[in-house]
Amino acid sequence: MEKKRRRWVRWTKAKRSAFLDHLASTGNVRAAAAHAGMTPPSVYHLRRKDEEFAEEWRKALILGYEMLETILLGHVLGGGGDMISCEDGREIDVAEAIRLLGLHRNSLNGKWKGGPALKRARPEETDAVILRKLDAIDRARAREAAEKQDAQ
Repeated sequence: MEKKRRRWVRWTKAKRSAFLDHLASTGNVRAAAAHAGMTPPSVYHLRRKDEEFAEEWRKALILGYEMLETILLGHVLGGGGDMISCEDGREIDVAEAIRLLGLHRNSLNGKWKGGPALKRARPEETDAVILRKLDAIDRARAREAAEKQDAQ
């Protein structure tokens, strides 16, 4: 089976802005990536590699949740119902929206059960770990060489 080659694309300021704006208005990563002319894997790759982009992503999602809350509030104050019909044709389930807003609020208050927050290692931290491993390898090799020397 031939491995599919990944096509690398360049993120421009315009693409980043298009992605983040669409993410803030929809909360949908796949749709926001398509809107920016990118793929979801490239978006997640950039988020892992670029702390500034990751922070902008976080802020865009917060704006998305604020927008959802505003839509939900307007819907309830306007008479409500089980579903919200958006101008773009999307339908939002009110119960699901309330559940998502509750999960989001919990995550902002530190009650998220999804594991520890992502911590990015700094170059000096990774360098120190690598140097310690190399030192341990050198010590083990020296010990093996000394044992061989003693055995002869």
